[in-house]
Amino acid sequence: MELLLADRVTVAFEGPGAGSGPLSWGQIESWNAVRTLGHWMPIGGALPLRPGTTVEDVAGELRHHLSRHPTLRTLLRIPAGGGTPTQEVHASGVSLLEVYDTSGADPSDVAEALAGRYRDTDLDFTVEYPIRMAVVLRDGVPSHVVALISHFAADGAGAQAMLRDVAARSSAPVAGRQPLEQAQWQASPAGRRQNESALRHFEGILRTMPPARFRAPAGPERPRFWRAGFDSAALPLALRALTARTGADPSAVLLAVFAMAVHATCGIDPVVVRPLVSNRFRPGLADVVCTAVQAGLCRVPVAGLDFDDVLPQARRAATTAYKLAYFDQRDLFALVDRVGAERGERLEIGCFLNDRRDPSAGGPEPTAGEIEATLSRSAFGWVVRRAAPGFEPMILDVEDTATGLRCTAHTDTAHISPADTEALLRHLERIAVACAVTASAVRSG
Repeated sequence: MELLLADRVTVAFEGPGAGSGPLSWGQIESWNAVRTLGHWMPIGGALPLRPGTTVEDVAGELRHHLSRHPTLRTLLRIPAGGGTPTQEVHASGVSLLEVYDTSGADPSDVAEALAGRYRDTDLDFTVEYPIRMAVVLRDGVPSHVVALISHFAADGAGAQAMLRDVAARSSAPVAGRQPLEQAQWQASPAGRRQNESALRHFEGILRTMPPARFRAPAGPERPRFWRAGFDSAALPLALRALTARTGADPSAVLLAVFAMAVHATCGIDPVVVRPLVSNRFRPGLADVVCTAVQAGLCRVPVAGLDFDDVLPQARRAATTAYKLAYFDQRDLFALVDRVGAERGERLEIGCFLNDRRDPSAGGPEPTAGEIEATLSRSAFGWVVRRAAPGFEPMILDVEDTATGLRCTAHTDTAHISPADTEALLRHLERIAVACAVTASAVRSG
């Protein structure tokens, strides 16, 4: 689709918190992901505007975001020989708000096409702020806004904090510990103790775990990186039933079922998983626009155990992983290399579980019949096959949909075969349903 640029509006801004220094731990993890994926990792997209919204209104919103949140007016200084960048937060500057005309096309189609262009166009973190916004006009009237932010600048919780802040239009100073302040704390004695505790926990797992996470495939497919989607109406019902029966945290229930599914797929035990953890519970991070998600590391024994035995293991592993998923990722990478060299093996820890479900979602405990009645609606399919940018060996995103849960597996076929990926997703549903139905039968009997 041809996109017709009608105007570029210069948006000047100024705000507090200027300075320069090292990256925070969350920024380091996000930056390494940007480098691994070869992509600026944008979140956001296109949305219709309320009637009466002007271009000036949208420009004002962009100005508000940039003025309030230091992470959005941050540029990077990348060492000539590579390595970890440092950051510079600007006290003032300008950004551009692009304005596009539909020229008779459907404005929603134009907005989606523009969002796709923004996603696919590289961002130079040394000269471009990590936010892109545009307005789409229909007959000269603003119809849609396109807004994308790099995950380096904000995770999902940070994006929600942005929306709350712009809705409130508060003039009070932004509360919380901004990334430069986070990095200062992380370099303090308390921060070093946190990092050292995490590394001791990681080393205990690295020294005893099986070196591989999955069965070695015959070889990478061409193209190498595949993404699968599995939609299930039964899985959320089964997980809800297990959560209600056990009283466990929903994330621990999912971790237990996921570990059982990995073991059923490849037979490796114990299962080592990297759950993605939001560190928003830590002091000063609750409402900060930044990236505070890091991947922990936990070990869940599964072999010869049923769900009631695996769940306590998963609960303990999850609790420790969440507590210690606040660390310098560079030290973890160095530790993996060192322990692997001492063991004489290449250690692979790339098995990620990203639980994106709404923690407030609930409902009555379903019956076995209600769960089984939804199994016919399950659907699996491959949605992406590409040569680059790449993925980790396995990242599983689990998120709510209008009809159930969508499980999205991002895979590197050099580490896990397409057949094992499909088997893993189907095992996830099968095991959850079987455990929930069995428990229901026992309770009713």
